[in-house]
Amino acid sequence: MIRTQSLLKVVDNSGAKLVKCIKVKKKGGNAHANVGDVVLISVQSLRPRYGRRVRLKMNKSEVHHAVIVQTRRFFRNKAGVGISFMSNSVALITPEQKPLGTRISAVLPSKLRSLKWVKLAAMAKKII
Repeated sequence: MIRTQSLLKVVDNSGAKLVKCIKVKKKGGNAHANVGDVVLISVQSLRPRYGRRVRLKMNKSEVHHAVIVQTRRFFRNKAGVGISFMSNSVALITPEQKPLGTRISAVLPSKLRSLKWVKLAAMAKKII
């Protein structure tokens, strides 16, 4: 469960390393987000740049949209197998629901494919 002020890892190559959740979108009050929900985030730290060739798509303290792709909370998939991950992670998206990065370096749950995030699932290293 992700609430406001939660620190999250970024699993794509958009340039951010650590982000903080500002707001859970499309839920009111003290709502919490699960896998597949959209949150509003603020960039806390950036990945190091190796040379001038690498152009970052963001700066520190910018506000972006993101999708929750991994949570530490235990949940069951369609086959009935329970899954939980080691960290709370997000993948950054544009306001038009398109991915900001080009690669995802993490294992994603198959639940994302059924929740209209097929493009994120296609970029992932592995789906369980």
